[in-house]
Amino acid sequence: MPDGVRYRERSGVSIRRALSEHGSGVKEYDVRFPWVDSEGRRNMRIRYTSSRPFGDVGHDPRTGLYAQVLDLITPGLRVLEIGCGSGSGSSMLAASVGPSGGLVAVDRDGQAIRFARQRHRSDHCAFENGWIEEALLGEIDGGFDAVVGVDVFRGIDDDDGGGKDCVVQELARVLRAGGIGGIGGALVAIGSDEAEFEEVQRRLVEGGFVVERALLACPRSGWVGAVLRRVGEDGATGGGTANRDHHSPGSFQS
Repeated sequence: MPDGVRYRERSGVSIRRALSEHGSGVKEYDVRFPWVDSEGRRNMRIRYTSSRPFGDVGHDPRTGLYAQVLDLITPGLRVLEIGCGSGSGSSMLAASVGPSGGLVAVDRDGQAIRFARQRHRSDHCAFENGWIEEALLGEIDGGFDAVVGVDVFRGIDDDDGGGKDCVVQELARVLRAGGIGGIGGALVAIGSDEAEFEEVQRRLVEGGFVVERALLACPRSGWVGAVLRRVGEDGATGGGTANRDHHSPGSFQS
């Protein structure tokens, strides 16, 4: 019962066995929250899978990788998180930016977003169901001081009419140059598959980013990551800073 949230297993099979090669690939839980959502609901059922981990009852690789970049996510920053999953890592980012900052966390998984809105609710964090093309529509250039992206090419094929290039362009467009005192402007790229992550990193470099540092891979899941910045910015090859009032993160729609 972490923070008063109740989890009841719907089977006696362990997560490890359920997600093993010979398992069903899913473990279900009934969840009861100590508060109601916007529709007056207190209960929901979750399906834990390898691609949809819930940090309270299993291991979410995001948490270990995010812990390595919290030095970049400082109070007052406005941060975009793509591929937030069920929100275990989002709570870390929201705590780091504090009430003077803001976090917009996005994922295509509707169940994970519904859970995250309940489990990790915060006045300065908004969880949105969608992906890059929807989430960034209407966002101004340089609207975020830092971006954290997990599997940003998810669901985009090579024959998708330049879709991957568009993703890189959009991430670069909304990422603010320099940020507060030059400590912003970081793009944290994370991948659940090493080969796919290498393609993401390669395309980001081709799109004008430089790798600042690699992250230690998660030993349990093999997830990998790196911190990148745009060429010519602080932390990369030098650059300027910009002024911005970070005491008001702006209105978020959840």
